[in-house]
Amino acid sequence: MASYSTSAEVAAPPEIVWQVLSDVEGMPGWTSSMTSVRIVDGPNPPDAGTAVRIEQPGLPLAVWTVDDWDPPRMFAWTSAVPGMRTQAEHVVERAGEGRSRVTLTITQVGPLAGPLGVLTRKRTRQLVETELAGLKARAESGAD
Repeated sequence: MASYSTSAEVAAPPEIVWQVLSDVEGMPGWTSSMTSVRIVDGPNPPDAGTAVRIEQPGLPLAVWTVDDWDPPRMFAWTSAVPGMRTQAEHVVERAGEGRSRVTLTITQVGPLAGPLGVLTRKRTRQLVETELAGLKARAESGAD
């Protein structure tokens, strides 16, 4: 198993952060970690079971399935390839008046998670950090 988690405080209330985060097809507009996000099966905004096609720089095209959708608190989605399953979790918590704490976690499991995790660790961390920075910037720009 390979896992990486990062958090940041955001100067915006959870409702604003969730508004940005839950527009999954709009993600490429606020993070360079995604070049295309399109719902291919299910409602928009997504719900558990929704399939989302994601293109990311330096990674193969992937279809992610929403496992958990709990507005305005969190959502998680999973993508699988032979030998490895990857889950990405997005958690939004209140961190005081008009503030939030966002935690992004990516976990890879399966027989290939260890070897592939070693090979992709740096790139995975860059993508997760880029996503968090973009979310923070977009939510804070709309907070006032």
